[in-house]
Amino acid sequence: MIGSPRAAAVGRFVGGALLLCVLGAALLVDVGTGLLRYEGTGLLLFLSTAAAAAGAFPAAVGIRLPPAVLAWAACGVALVSLACSVGLRLAAGGDANLDEASDTYTLFEPAALMVLLHVTARRGSPAGTAVALPLLMAAVILRPLVIEVDEGSSIVALVLTLVASGALASGLTVRLVVASRRQREEQIRLEQRLGFARDLHDYVAHHISGIVVQAQGARAVAAKKPQAVGDALELIETTGAEALTAMRKMVGALREDTVPNPRAPGTDAVRALVADFRLPGARAGYTETGPADSLPADAAHLVERVVMEALTNIRKHARDCTTAQVHLDVSRRRVTARITDDGTRRPSDASDGGGYGLRGLREVTGAAGGTLTAGPGPESGPGSDAGWHVALELPLPLRQVSR
Repeated sequence: MIGSPRAAAVGRFVGGALLLCVLGAALLVDVGTGLLRYEGTGLLLFLSTAAAAAGAFPAAVGIRLPPAVLAWAACGVALVSLACSVGLRLAAGGDANLDEASDTYTLFEPAALMVLLHVTARRGSPAGTAVALPLLMAAVILRPLVIEVDEGSSIVALVLTLVASGALASGLTVRLVVASRRQREEQIRLEQRLGFARDLHDYVAHHISGIVVQAQGARAVAAKKPQAVGDALELIETTGAEALTAMRKMVGALREDTVPNPRAPGTDAVRALVADFRLPGARAGYTETGPADSLPADAAHLVERVVMEALTNIRKHARDCTTAQVHLDVSRRRVTARITDDGTRRPSDASDGGGYGLRGLREVTGAAGGTLTAGPGPESGPGSDAGWHVALELPLPLRQVSR
């Protein structure tokens, strides 16, 4: 189940070739012994052998039948084999020359039935498989016992039971493994989509808060500097268009299996966030130390989300802010990000540690092995509510965690 598609294709080809060789050799032995030409029973053995060959051939050559077709075809093959067994039993009570039970044994038919048993257990539809498996097991096991039950036929039936049970168990095991893998993949897709839905909230909140701040600034300067309103409206239009683009990408991707990041990859997204930051009367700065561009994608994405949330909170809560600063420090074993501002906050704003966004990010950061703190910044003195900081520290590589 694990490996490259090419290796899997080679494995299927080799397995199919070996299976064809085994079935072909068994058929040659049956033809050579003359069992298929016995008077009175040869026709029955030929019919059951032909039915088994028709059922096993698609699997041997790699043809994947629809699950329902496979399962119900297996039922038909098993019923033909059982009907021929009944016919052999009736023939044994008549004029047919069946001195020994071994006269009903063939190598090809049980081998083909066990191939069909394995494939049906592995890929058949649930309803059809539930009917086909008992019929196939009965067809394989009962054939040696249709004439008489003695030591020889009982041993053959026991051997066939063991081999058929192995074929059944291996098929069911593969079926369960495939189902488990699909369930894990679906769970991963669901977790990814939930993570991207949280990202959508972050992106929309970031852009909308910028639009609100720019609209407030435009209203404030409308009376004193009417000419500045045009620039503010242009910024609002640009920010709104960016928000719509991000929403379209994220919502569209939620309907698919892959979700693109609406921003630039890696630390370029962090630089873009700072460059796009707008707050009347404030300026934003960005500094970095260390090999920031070599930051792993998962760590860079988490840094981006924290910086985005911190800048959004500055727009929403930092009054009289003149400076916002983002510093990124990357080393071989860790990355730290610090976002500071010199604005003032109301007690209700400061008490929650930065809002629900940072609370959720704190949980994600902790699961990744890092820490995320928020509180009064270095600009604040004793008894002052000025200044705020958000500090993120992550180990490299991150602890494996779903977003």
